Amino acid sequence: MYLRTESGTVGRDKSVYMDLKQSTDFKKFLKLSGKKLKMKAVKCYNANTSQEILNLDEVKADDVVIITSGKSISPPANGLNTSQETMFVSVLGAGGVGKSAITLRFVRDFFVNNWDPTIEDAYRKAVDVDNKLCILDILDTAGQDEFESLRAQWMMDKDGYILVYSMKSRTSFEELTPFFKLHKQINESRSSEKHVPIILVANKKDIVDSDSKSRQVSQSEGMEFAAKHGAIYCEASAVTGENVVGIFETFIREVRKINLPQKKDTIRQCCCIL
Repeated sequence: MYLRTESGTVGRDKSVYMDLKQSTDFKKFLKLSGKKLKMKAVKCYNANTSQEILNLDEVKADDVVIITSGKSISPPANGLNTSQETMFVSVLGAGGVGKSAITLRFVRDFFVNNWDPTIEDAYRKAVDVDNKLCILDILDTAGQDEFESLRAQWMMDKDGYILVYSMKSRTSFEELTPFFKLHKQINESRSSEKHVPIILVANKKDIVDSDSKSRQVSQSEGMEFAAKHGAIYCEASAVTGENVVGIFETFIREVRKINLPQKKDTIRQCCCIL
């Protein structure tokens, strides 16, 4: 489960995730929660319903739980927690570029060598970005040609996209063009001020760093391609985890720029290489 304080922000501890174990006593759970958030934990509430939680059986693994020092929280007038920030993103690209590896490295912080190709997998993760909690709904998609007909469905009603290619495969780089074309078709009705953020991820950085001859797509090509399509360029490695968190944090910040009133800015940052 994911923990946050009654004010809606996490404590100094950057990690707000807690494993939910069936054997954990409720009083012990409150004690552990308080320790994790560096506060005195007396009550806890479901962030979506504002209902007080009295038993761990009422909590699911991906729930967001508000921990308070005794203060009660009032449910919103419409019965829903409209203050909870939620974003929806699809991870797209050709097969074998590491989409699932990047997603799993971010969500569960581990790398899987052998992963069966997926049609689609959904994940949910609470992320603390700039001291504000965001629930990120991630759709990990298939890259094989036989699933091309599903791409439009995967891209509908999303706050943005993460498009992935392998730096050691020019073909995977070239196969991203249809995704950008489909993006324009799906989102052409949105105004220019409400553009859909796209993070262009050049994956397998660990391989090209250790063997420069394996690189088939240069950094300058990737950056030019991203700039051409209004995307933000990032290099990453699912194996080492390098810049993986940065990809999703950058995505959240870009969506926030669109959703919140901003001063007009004529300069746009198009690279987040670490």
